[in-house]
Amino acid sequence: MATRQDVAKLAGVSPTTVSRVLNNNGYVSQDVRKRVEEAIRELQFVPNRVARSLRTQKCGQIACITHGLKNTFYAEIVQGIEEVALENGYTYSIYSTSVENEKYINLILEGFYDGLIVLTSSEFNNLVDSKKIREVIPTCFYWDLGYETKLPNVAVNLKKAMKNTTNYLLDCGHKEIVYLGYPKEGIEGVKENPRFLGYVDALKAKGIEVSSDHFLFVSNWNDTLTAGYEKVRELLDRGVSFTAIAACNDLMAIGAIRALSERGIRVPEDVSVTGFDDVEIAKMITPALTTVSLPKKEIGHTLMKSLLRQMNGEKLEGKIQEYESELMERETVQKI
Repeated sequence: MATRQDVAKLAGVSPTTVSRVLNNNGYVSQDVRKRVEEAIRELQFVPNRVARSLRTQKCGQIACITHGLKNTFYAEIVQGIEEVALENGYTYSIYSTSVENEKYINLILEGFYDGLIVLTSSEFNNLVDSKKIREVIPTCFYWDLGYETKLPNVAVNLKKAMKNTTNYLLDCGHKEIVYLGYPKEGIEGVKENPRFLGYVDALKAKGIEVSSDHFLFVSNWNDTLTAGYEKVRELLDRGVSFTAIAACNDLMAIGAIRALSERGIRVPEDVSVTGFDDVEIAKMITPALTTVSLPKKEIGHTLMKSLLRQMNGEKLEGKIQEYESELMERETVQKI
């Protein structure tokens, strides 16, 4: 097995220079870096991660806490995190808060990771005090802009995004708009659900009565294809009049479309449907889903870059960057 000294000899440099290339630390000319990288490939040299961790007092790993990867919205953010992490010599582990298991919190706090990214801040706050976690490990959060915090975060205004979507449906002539998602109190531990509030604000601004008959609430983290399908079937069984559905994610919207189709209700000729997140399948189904697009991979890039800044000793507070949403007009909404 090749050693660092073997790489240095083949490249004609010192072992210290090899270390600088491996750790991306200190100046190395492009010509020398190229020789070292070629020697590494030729010798198939694999750095000893354990030895490096002892030497640098860093593990070279971060943890990412998410709701889970069934919804590819989170998967695309994680992809952005991964790209920046690997470029900077870090690997990562993913933990899911949709699993009722808090053991991973202890693992994170025991020092196995250099940093932490939290994509589901509301759930995470139910398990542990985020402020205390940050005192132990550099941490960055994906956050809704409606909640003020001093914790380092990358933010999106979900209330504004849903308000814009509901206004779009209203402008298309729809007045009986069904809301499909979490209730007003949102996920457990969240006092106000920004998407629901955006929906309500849009209706009230146009003087339209907000009717509980048009609320299709799902339980905690049950925002799936099946949930959308079953909730709309229940709505149809009740005989409630409606012309549009505003879903809180694309999976539920697609499930809703399936339920409507089974009852012979055409989308968008009979009922219009909008989603949220703009996951890949949204543009591939027929009809293609009108939805809210968020720059998911860019959010992941910013989260990881912000975490790197903290791990390098920089102190960050509050909102680091705010991302805007965009309504993608496709084929599931029709003017009436």
